[in-house]
Amino acid sequence: MSQPISSAQKLPTVPSEITPEWLSSKLGHKIKSLKHTRSIWGTGSKLFYTITYEDEDDNHPSRPTHICIKGVFDPTMLASQPWTLPLAQREADFFSHLAPDLLLADKNTPINFPQTWWAGTNNSQGISIIDDLYTSGCTFPPELASYPLSTVLEGIDQLAALHARYWGQSEATHPWISNTYDTALKFLCSPSTFNETVRDPDRPKLPTYLQDGERFNLALDLYFSTRNPKFRTLLHGDTHIGNIFFSPSMSPSPSPSPEGKIGFLDWSALHFGSCFHDVVYFVTAMMTVQDRRKYEWEILDRYLETLHQLGGPEFDRRDKQVMNEYRRSFMTGAIWLVCPFDLQSKERVGELCKRAVAAFGDHGVLELILGEHKGEDKEGSCVVL
Repeated sequence: MSQPISSAQKLPTVPSEITPEWLSSKLGHKIKSLKHTRSIWGTGSKLFYTITYEDEDDNHPSRPTHICIKGVFDPTMLASQPWTLPLAQREADFFSHLAPDLLLADKNTPINFPQTWWAGTNNSQGISIIDDLYTSGCTFPPELASYPLSTVLEGIDQLAALHARYWGQSEATHPWISNTYDTALKFLCSPSTFNETVRDPDRPKLPTYLQDGERFNLALDLYFSTRNPKFRTLLHGDTHIGNIFFSPSMSPSPSPSPEGKIGFLDWSALHFGSCFHDVVYFVTAMMTVQDRRKYEWEILDRYLETLHQLGGPEFDRRDKQVMNEYRRSFMTGAIWLVCPFDLQSKERVGELCKRAVAAFGDHGVLELILGEHKGEDKEGSCVVL
């Protein structure tokens, strides 16, 4: 597989630098004009355009007319949240180097992600040019959505396919894939920031045991440093509900979801880590607390079965190491305790924080991690990932 190459190419860093000339050089077709239709600002900026080509011949079905250009285009955001740059670069690397491989993967469980037209990086930017999914008929979850078991299982199958494809691999085989997720989460959860954020009266109210920044960071550091390498694979890394879309089903068999075929957006947190990171983060965000409690073990069993069917290892949740790693992985929900409202809406943060806090309590996550550190549960203990 090809590896990313450091590039000195000049890439736009503000919207005004996205010109017909620059875009023509990336798409391979001369562009007459660009119409900027809208923008979505967040961890990664999304700029939407309609393209008019110099050659208006309709015999070019392979070239796009409605695109989304993703990157870091807000200098103010970049200055306050510097960790957003490597996320944009990582997503561009995904579309350049891994997406083609995934398109060749097992067609029985295809992983649904946006059509990509070009992607590249330099030291100050990472840009992905993808389809404008809105104009393709795709839909997206509302701020406070939750979904039924059938929809969640369709997503779980795709995660199992991704994990099986890269099971046991690491930065040793893909040295350009670094773990930016941990860095970003630690940045947001630093003790002083954590204490100030969770005590803000405008934030979701947390139980007392989750309001101690020093204790929480001790648990977070221990979780990061003691994930079991037995469960290591390539992760999407950020499988919450805001990174989901539904594309119209094009196959004779209808999608399990009435919304269409579920797919995953925003591959900027791609990294190697524990497989259960993707699983628990996805399930917690996609379901109400009540449904997650009701279907949790059915979903986990489905994941383990599909993982094995697609070439991954065979695991059983009766194995204490499996359950230990699974329960500890709910630590990924820490992001919703401190997520800034300029990255996700207040409504979404409030709802996903509620779901994450319930999972923390149900699985005794902090107590489990800190108890291991004290030597209270040595069986199935973990080592550095």
